[in-house]
Amino acid sequence: MTFAPTSTSAREAHAAGQLAAWSQTFLRGEGGNLGIAEPLRAREDDVYLLAEVGLTDVYPISGADGDFDWPVPRAEFERKVGMMMRRFEEGWDAPPLFVHMHTLRLVDGNHRREALLRLGRQTYSAVMWLRRPPLNGRGQDVSLDE
Repeated sequence: MTFAPTSTSAREAHAAGQLAAWSQTFLRGEGGNLGIAEPLRAREDDVYLLAEVGLTDVYPISGADGDFDWPVPRAEFERKVGMMMRRFEEGWDAPPLFVHMHTLRLVDGNHRREALLRLGRQTYSAVMWLRRPPLNGRGQDVSLDE
């Protein structure tokens, strides 16, 4: 399967059970985010899904204000957001955002989110992941000897 940095490609990968592989390809590609790719690659027990999320329901970790975990100089942030707004207006099939399911932290796509909000969008697709919890309930026998 060929992975492109688009939401369409992510949906196709999700349908084929290849969203984790798509995520690695995207996060390691041009303009990627190795800070997210590496930890996700190290875990084979993560569960991935593609979902529509409310843009105001996720918590961005990067932006033009100094109180973000990863602040970006205002001029640079505005330049990137403006460029993305133009691309969206031209029909850009932008890649989904990356949101940690349990915390709703937006770990990749902060500029895309801001551009979408400024254009009046309320939702967008996001790759969400969580750590598969250990089996711990009644009827969940983990022995394989039977």
